[in-house]
Amino acid sequence: MGRPITTTKGGICFAFPNVCLTQVGPVTVPIPYPSIGQISDAGGTSKVMAGGSNVVRKADSIPSTTGDSAGQAGVTSGTVGGKVEFMSHSATVKAEGSEVVRMFDQTKQNDGNAVGIVLGGFPTVLVGG
Repeated sequence: MGRPITTTKGGICFAFPNVCLTQVGPVTVPIPYPSIGQISDAGGTSKVMAGGSNVVRKADSIPSTTGDSAGQAGVTSGTVGGKVEFMSHSATVKAEGSEVVRMFDQTKQNDGNAVGIVLGGFPTVLVGG
């Protein structure tokens, strides 16, 4: 059975832990933070719609995230608030030349510092593969 197609209408991409180096008193320590990206910021398709909203594709990204602003640098990426990229997607369904993203597909967040998941989709349009 397929999964709901992701549109820019709503939802988030969520990752935890997003481990960032953080100044605590005189020392810098690694602390886990959440990484939250708003799917509405992904851009999406310009002509293909589902439920009246743009469809999110693998080629799209979310330019910034929230949740880790107390940190100074991700342990892998060296950034805080970095972008979200979509790592998994439908293997068989494309929109405007790129594979569509579905609810529960995997993400790379804060410029690759954390692995997350898509939590948003249009429930009446299911996509397989």
